Amino acid sequence: MSWLETASLPVVELDSPAMVRRVLDSLCVRLDGKPAAASTVQRKRATFYNVLGYAVELELIASNPVDRVQWTAPEVAQSIDRRVVANPTQVATLLEAVKSLGKRADKVTAFFGCLYYAGMRPSEAADLWREDCDLAGRCADCGADFDDLAAVKPSRSCEHEKIEYLWGRLVLAGTSSRAGSHWTDDGGPHERRGLKHRGRAETRMVPIPPRLVELLCAHVENHGVGPDGRFFRGLHGGPLSESVYDRWWKLAREKALTESQAASPLVRRPYDLRHAAASLWLNAGVPPTEVARRLGHGVAVLLRVYANCIDGGDDTMNDKIGDALA
Repeated sequence: MSWLETASLPVVELDSPAMVRRVLDSLCVRLDGKPAAASTVQRKRATFYNVLGYAVELELIASNPVDRVQWTAPEVAQSIDRRVVANPTQVATLLEAVKSLGKRADKVTAFFGCLYYAGMRPSEAADLWREDCDLAGRCADCGADFDDLAAVKPSRSCEHEKIEYLWGRLVLAGTSSRAGSHWTDDGGPHERRGLKHRGRAETRMVPIPPRLVELLCAHVENHGVGPDGRFFRGLHGGPLSESVYDRWWKLAREKALTESQAASPLVRRPYDLRHAAASLWLNAGVPPTEVARRLGHGVAVLLRVYANCIDGGDDTMNDKIGDALA
């Protein structure tokens, strides 16, 4: 704080439009001198504006000087680049590639499955707890139904070896976001928070298809869960780190995709699996209100950002247009 006090300008100097323009221009440049992303500039500009608004509230300056400067922030893309969106076959191939990288990599196979099959944010999947999962299924031999396949044990009458996976359900209650050890209350790198755009105690229920139920059951069987009940853990048992699953994802892309696909933006980030899920659901005819609810978004944001066709979906659309023209 002492360094900040000596290195910072007095607030009154920010009452100058010339100084404000200088600050705004600096927001557009990264530390390495390269242009900053438009979304980064917009976020920093909003923070700067709010800081000056607080100075007005404290009567340190008469009005917000940003309002007197004719400066326009770079435009931020409103929709997802459709080139990042993978189709179901590509995603299935990528998940198999993750699994084939070895047991340590396989610990995050179901994690990636949550992003695609449930449309979860990475921070939500990292905070998934065993008690919040309903993994339903049926024994093909005896016909018994189970609400929690991961807890099923052989009985005297049936070994329950042939399992038919059914639709299950996840109840999302929070996120595990990386904030840095300097900024958390307990000194850990991650901080548990409520769901994005929701109150701290609110939850979101997401139905999950049989394929994800199978992945989660396999994870419990092969890797177990943490002592606290958390599904996915880091190398030393702590919260799952972005650097860990990012590394496995990059290796899986190199192994599963063609050379041209690997060089393209196609599912370059694990987060792109969520975009693929939203696009798949919309193209399958699921009402936007239900897609938005499962993703934890508003309908307006959904239609503006996530309404992209899945990779390779042009042929279907072209056939529909061709039939209409015939």
